[in-house]
Amino acid sequence: MKHPAPAASPLVAIVTVNYNGGAFIEPFLEGVRRQTYPAVHLVAVDCASTDGSDVRIERICPEATLIRSAENLGFTGGNNLAVSTALAAGAQFILFLNNDTEVPPDLVDQLMQRQAPYRLVVPRVELLGSGGLLDDTAGRFDWQRGIWRDWVYGKPPPAWLQHETTVEMASLCCLLAPADVFRHAGLLDERLFMYYEDFDWVRRAQGAGYRIWYVPDVTVQHRKSASSGGGDTPFKLYYATRNRVAVMRRHSSPSTFVRFSLELAVTRLLRALLLTAGGRGALARAMLAGWRDAYTGRMGRTFAPPGSSDGR
Repeated sequence: MKHPAPAASPLVAIVTVNYNGGAFIEPFLEGVRRQTYPAVHLVAVDCASTDGSDVRIERICPEATLIRSAENLGFTGGNNLAVSTALAAGAQFILFLNNDTEVPPDLVDQLMQRQAPYRLVVPRVELLGSGGLLDDTAGRFDWQRGIWRDWVYGKPPPAWLQHETTVEMASLCCLLAPADVFRHAGLLDERLFMYYEDFDWVRRAQGAGYRIWYVPDVTVQHRKSASSGGGDTPFKLYYATRNRVAVMRRHSSPSTFVRFSLELAVTRLLRALLLTAGGRGALARAMLAGWRDAYTGRMGRTFAPPGSSDGR
């Protein structure tokens, strides 16, 4: 971390949420500590970790603001607590950054050089150890179906993502935002807990006039879904299914939502049959539960995170 910064350097708060991140928290923290930008402060919210990773944060980054929550607040609640704390301390910019990323020393410098009024700035995010293949954190989004268009996950960068440009959508894996955006668009929706909360928040920011600027020359490495178990898990399928419906209901027209719902019913039932036939019944049941809860309005933390012992 840094010594007090010159007045000319706006304070950037890096906000992150940690839940049992011991397997990857140290390279993340080292990346934060190496930042060359002169006014960086880490605000980390630990969501009731049981693996000692909160102690590692305190040991490696003693200058950081570490908030220990007695319960798992999810990506939404944890980030909202971190953002609110950072803004109250005078942060002029917020850098959302997943704790399962590895970042270059000039990350904040490079993103701040591209900041402008009503702009959100995102870097290229690659899958760690993939040799340059993309994670799905920026690109084109289909608001008829609630999914990425021209999906780039696990692929080399296409031509349209090889130069600085505006993009339609971005996740909060790594995103630089000015403090004012939270006054215009609010905080994350805590009813979503995690998954699709970023699409909802970015859509609200866009409605307030913000645009997303993509910087491919700045590269972040990401361990995909490390905190939620990696790959397809019951936890991930539950929340991704439920929250996709909730976000589409909020941001699409009634007629679009009806068409979306009819298509989703067919595709989820078909996928559930295929998962069950393949011996993956737990995934099918979680997905169908998320589908059911979306239409019955059961929101919040309704499915236990990996490693949780509370049975919810």
